[in-house]
Amino acid sequence: MRKIWLISRNTYRHRVRSGSFLFGTFFLPVLMIIAGVVAFIVFRDRDDLDCLGWVDQTQQLSMVTYFQTKDISLSLINFEDIEQAQAAFKAGQINAYLLIPPGYFQGEPVVYYGEDPPGSDLSMTIERLIRKSLLPDASESTLDQIEDPATVIFVEFPSGAEISSGFGLVARVATPAIMAALFAMAVVFTTGQMGSAVVREKEQSAMEIVITSLRPSELVAGNVLGVSLLVLTQFSIWISGGIIALLIFTSGEIALGTFILPWGTILWGLLLILPGFLLFAILAAGAGIIAGDCQQAQQLPAFVGLLAFVPLWFTPLLMSQPDGNAAIALTLFLLTAPTVALLRMAFAVVPTWQLAVSFASILLSLVLATWIVARIFRAAMLIFGQPLRPLQLWQALHQS
Repeated sequence: MRKIWLISRNTYRHRVRSGSFLFGTFFLPVLMIIAGVVAFIVFRDRDDLDCLGWVDQTQQLSMVTYFQTKDISLSLINFEDIEQAQAAFKAGQINAYLLIPPGYFQGEPVVYYGEDPPGSDLSMTIERLIRKSLLPDASESTLDQIEDPATVIFVEFPSGAEISSGFGLVARVATPAIMAALFAMAVVFTTGQMGSAVVREKEQSAMEIVITSLRPSELVAGNVLGVSLLVLTQFSIWISGGIIALLIFTSGEIALGTFILPWGTILWGLLLILPGFLLFAILAAGAGIIAGDCQQAQQLPAFVGLLAFVPLWFTPLLMSQPDGNAAIALTLFLLTAPTVALLRMAFAVVPTWQLAVSFASILLSLVLATWIVARIFRAAMLIFGQPLRPLQLWQALHQS
């Protein structure tokens, strides 16, 4: 085990210092953070106004001269027609103006005239302003109740856990689905590198294996672990950059107190994802060894990576029948278990025994796959640039 960790650490340290890795890893997060900052500045500047014109062509709304919310304070000026409002806008007396059309009560939309479109804060303020004009005698608490008429509590059966509506419910559904998508993306990204990495190691270290005590299984496992950790590092930095950019852009708009992560789902997801990820990596390494040269070693493992995306095609089926026979079978099948189990957890409660069986099958398959790939690697380490034939594969396994 110590040799495996030494090889994985050496592989990780060698690759993590390369210029291509550093550029590819940090360029995207920095770009996302810059985009979040720019979007925050642009959208905040759009709401910088304090005087709004008002043209009510229905003649049925109550005029409000001053309106204030938590973020915006507005003075309102009433105009008889749109020509007066346009003249005041051109003269700089107002920052923008609203037109309430004659068919407003029949569904005709309200028109906002200004230099820039209204941001989210201003749009919500305008909606609240019109509600106040429709109900001039309503109290602030009544307007709040109209704006948010009910707080829905979701009670998960049979656990009995209570989750509030809003971001809490979104987190409950979106977290496992996002984990499933990230898992599939990470597998595809890893398998694209794994085959060629192991083939290069075979060509560079074949004689070293012959004259030292390093076993093929240790070399294969160490390289697979090192490349896997490298990809996980890269994905972690990308995800962190995306989260930081989102927090900058929203900047207090999201009530983090209602954003409660489903930790039980996350724990089971990690238990399935981590060994499942390593299983795909070791299978991709085996496919690269069988392929022979570096060019084919990049193509054949790519097909292994595509298997991680196959369960996503069954998302409509899993949404409509999360407890059906097909969903259970895909959960128990080792190559589809991580993705399908997470997708099912987004829509239903998956029985613990199914998750436990999937976890055990993935672990056993990982051990078996490592043993098989190590035997194949030993048989192929003195064959340069040539694919292994079926008879050679059989002999490699039979002689072990």
